Amino acid sequence: MNTMFESGAYFVRVKNKGGHQKITIWNSKGDKLLSDFLGPDPALQFWNRIEALTDTEVVADLKKRVGS
Repeated sequence: MNTMFESGAYFVRVKNKGGHQKITIWNSKGDKLLSDFLGPDPALQFWNRIEALTDTEVVADLKKRVGS
């Protein structure tokens, strides 16, 4: 599964890489803010990191797409 979507002022890609979901987030200028694997049970710290780099809308949209 490769999915790319826009969430507010950010672009998010969820890519299946070796059986794991890799999350990549860019801002509207094209700067990569995050590129990390989503674990089987993502910790609150992971979501807080994404929210600190982006906003709550991105976290909510991403959780809907990855089923967390």
